[in-house]
Parts: sequence; structure tokens; C-alpha cells
Amino acid sequence: MKSTPPIFRFNIHLGMALLIGSVLFFFYGHVAASEFVKAEGSGETKTESLHDAQRNAVSQVLGVMLTSQTMVENFVLLEDKILTKVEGYVKHYEILSQKCSQTDCTSVIKAQVEKNELADDVAALANILPRMNFPTIVVSVAQKSLTRDLGDVSIDMSTVEQSMGKIMADKGFRIAEASALEAEKLRQANLAKVTGNNVGSALEIASHLAQVIISGQAVVQDNGASPFNEKIHSYGAFISAKAYQTGTGQFLASASSDANVPHHSFAIGSQKALEKAAGQVVEKLSDQIIQSWLDDCYNDHDITLVVENITFGKLGKLKKAILSEVKGVSRVNQKSFLQKRAELLVGWANCNTLRFAEKIEEMTSMANMLEITEVQGNIIRVTYLAKN
Repeated sequence: MKSTPPIFRFNIHLGMALLIGSVLFFFYGHVAASEFVKAEGSGETKTESLHDAQRNAVSQVLGVMLTSQTMVENFVLLEDKILTKVEGYVKHYEILSQKCSQTDCTSVIKAQVEKNELADDVAALANILPRMNFPTIVVSVAQKSLTRDLGDVSIDMSTVEQSMGKIMADKGFRIAEASALEAEKLRQANLAKVTGNNVGSALEIASHLAQVIISGQAVVQDNGASPFNEKIHSYGAFISAKAYQTGTGQFLASASSDANVPHHSFAIGSQKALEKAAGQVVEKLSDQIIQSWLDDCYNDHDITLVVENITFGKLGKLKKAILSEVKGVSRVNQKSFLQKRAELLVGWANCNTLRFAEKIEEMTSMANMLEITEVQGNIIRVTYLAKN
């Protein structure tokens, strides 16, 4: 019997991820939705051998998809994660033969493998940032800087925020300046006063300009002079930070790091120590954030669906349509309803919010009744068009 695949570690470079995403975009338009393959599997029981045969069937199709391009470098990493949910890709299978000995069983099957769903999940793993709609992150770091005798010293934290933002940007995240975000909130609020719109609603829209917020605190301390040269001091920096999803308040990651830099200048030494600690924190946070999103791709992904101009009676019809017509929806919970504005929390077994928006528009029972007005992060806003 085959051993359990190793724990998946997401270490695909963004360039490779973008290449895979481009290839799969081409792939979608040029292949059939499914493929029939013959595969053999083994195990201690008939059930285990059947499961192994399904894994091998999916592995065959996956291997053709990836090895047909010059991107075999990360094939094993992708395969390990994909093959944890083979049942989702094998639509039907026929047992061609099955036999057992005193030690194990062998099964041979003809399986129908869903290629579009397989390609969708490969894209989610290899191209996670584009699949999450290139989320925007805002970084906000407070400071408490100390001299050797613990007296307060003011230090500009913009350098830390810029350092953290640059590293995140290099990893493929979009970065929003905290000051720009606050300015936009004020602009939206002032606009709301003039137009008569609800101020709270305007602030809510502005808050979603960033899908992830990283907030933290930085501490800097002069640890004293070197015993060999009193002009050189050791400057230490400690940064702790947490990441949250702004739309739902979902906790994504937390990390901390410290660094020490020797220098003759407090201003320069402390900044270098902060930059060093910031780089270490961001590496930890980004890995956790990506892993959290990968987990969402293989579990219920919470999508907030905001519906405008809908009556309470029509809302029931909409919820029923989503549950019955959109494949992969596990639940539709109503969070609120006020003045023909409903907010629903939908559990969907996919991390691509844009694809869910497409599925919403394709529902036959709601044809021409819904207009998608915004897809931002994990939030979809729609307007109900039918006459009430």
C-alpha cells in the first residue's frame, strides 16, 4: 500500500505560479470537461485498493496536464495536495477487476475524471494570489521606542511599514497606504453627507478597499555600548503583528521577531534593526496567510453576499436558489436584513469568489433578476432587479 503523501508546503515562486495560471487559462478553452482513464490500485482491503485506484486515475490526468508544459519543478508539491480529495474529481468509476491475497487487495477501474474541477484546484494552489483576486493589504505599526534607561524616544514607523509593504508587494500582494485609506474613508463620509447616503454604508465601502490588515507594535531599545568600543551600541528591535481579513474579521496570522544591529548612531542602528525584524515578521505572516487561503480552497470558504433592493419574501427564493443551483454551496446563513438590504454568509467549497459571482448570475430560477455590482476580496454585492 502506498504511503500517505507528505505535508504540502507552499513554496512555489510567484513567477511559476503566474505561468501555471496562464497555462490553465489556455487549458480551460481547449479540452473536454472530463476524461476516462484506466487505473490500478492496491491496499490492505478492497475499499483501500479502490481509493488508491482513484488516486492513480486522478494522478494520470494531473500528470498529463502539468508535464505537457515546462513546469514539472513543482509537480510533486501540487500532486500531494490535489490527491487529498480524489473523490471530488472522480465523477464515476467502473470496477474492471478486483482480487485479494492474504496480504493485500488489488483493484482495476475505469474512472471518469473531472478535468475542469481538477484544473480549477491546481490553479488555486499554484496561483493562490490571483485566485484570491489579488488581495490588497494595509500595514499599520504602532511604536514604543526605548533608550537604555527606558525613556521614551519618538521614531518614525513609516520606514517599518514601507519595509513590510515592499516585501509583501514582492510576493504578489497589493499594498494600500494606511494614510490613503483613512483619507478615502473621510472622502466617502463627506460625499455621503452631500448626497444623503448613509454615512455608515460609505465607511463600510471604504473599509473594503483593503481586504487584509496587518497591525502590529514595534519596540526599539538601546542595549548599551560594546565592551570593546563604547561608541558602538547594540540596538535591538522587536516587532509583533497580526493579520485579519477586513470583511469578516477572520484571524489569518500572527508572528513576532527580534533583531539586533550594532551601530554608532541610534537613529540609523534602530532603523536597521527594525527593517531586519520587519522582514522576518513578514516572511512568517505571508506564509501563514497563504496557507490559510489554501485551506479555504479545500474547506468551506466564507463569502459575504450583499443584496440590495430585495424584499424579505424574495430573499427566501434567492437563498433556496443558491443552495439548489450552485454546486459546492454547503450553507446560506442570513446575517441581517434592513430596508431591502440583505447580507448573507455563504459557505462554498472553492476559494475563487469571482467564479461564485458567475455561478450566481447563471442561476436559471433567478435569470435576469440579479446584477453583480462589485466583487472585492470575499465580498460580492448584487442588486435585485425584478419588480417586487
